[in-house]
Amino acid sequence: MAEQPQGAAPVPEEVQSNVLLTTVDWLYNIGRTYSLWPMTFGLACCAIEFIVTGTARYDMSRFGMEVARPSPRQCDLLIVSGTVTKKMVVPIVRLYNQMAEPRYVVSMGACATGGGPFKEGYNVVSGIDKYIPVDVYVPGCPPTPEALLHGFITLQQKIRKQSVRTVPWYRKEYSSAVPIPVLGPDIFGSDPDEMKRVRDVSMKRAMAARAQGQPAIAAIDAAGNARRITIRNPGLAQELTGWKLVSGDGQETFEFPAGFVLMSDSTVDVVSGPDAAATAPTDLVWTTHSAWPASGAAALVDAAGSNVASLSYQARMP
Repeated sequence: MAEQPQGAAPVPEEVQSNVLLTTVDWLYNIGRTYSLWPMTFGLACCAIEFIVTGTARYDMSRFGMEVARPSPRQCDLLIVSGTVTKKMVVPIVRLYNQMAEPRYVVSMGACATGGGPFKEGYNVVSGIDKYIPVDVYVPGCPPTPEALLHGFITLQQKIRKQSVRTVPWYRKEYSSAVPIPVLGPDIFGSDPDEMKRVRDVSMKRAMAARAQGQPAIAAIDAAGNARRITIRNPGLAQELTGWKLVSGDGQETFEFPAGFVLMSDSTVDVVSGPDAAATAPTDLVWTTHSAWPASGAAALVDAAGSNVASLSYQARMP
């Protein structure tokens, strides 16, 4: 039997091949990822595309989302599909407040996201995210079933990155109830704190998603003539335009190309040295004319000049 860490309970040999070790977060997230129950709720032409997504051709049951329920108390996914008028935003917020946490919102189509072609209408609100927190936006007028499926996949990716240690809905002091709008010219009435309440709830949920971390220097291989610096991103997708890698002595600096995006839970290698070559599609070859220092420190600096991560290292002995 393999050596056990100090303090760990031994696993009997006869069951070692039947024991699977994983994290609570993985079990927590995988269960919710494939058991999202959407509400049978539609507003306009986008709702027709939502209905088509459930047909055999697209089959959203592949993603565990086919159990559409008519009651908000049995749902955890609200798809706002269509034009949101000032009259309709009141029951939408009421339905949202009746859903249990964790709950998610998909804004489907241009009308739900920003008012669409009716944005200047006196009776249309310019975005449902002014009244309830939105997790995923699906563009289009109307979006195709393929676009909505992509929105579902994006939501699943977001759920898989959450942690029971950082999500706000298990905190005793947390309340995600948002104020019910008042039908009238300004919807919210005269209390500016009500709009601030929606922004606060949205910010708490967004910060919980970002709590998984920022891009960081995972490893540095400074041996030989091809030296690699591995950057890993455990959090949300991050655009690295203007970000830099800076050596400890400040002599070497690598700037990421404009428009470069490091996706969630992925890595990129920055290679330098006379024998530098890309061995993977995501590798970035910095230069073959110089090499990263064999030992010292490296820092990852964002576009604003703030030090995001650093790592000290020593040359690997042959």
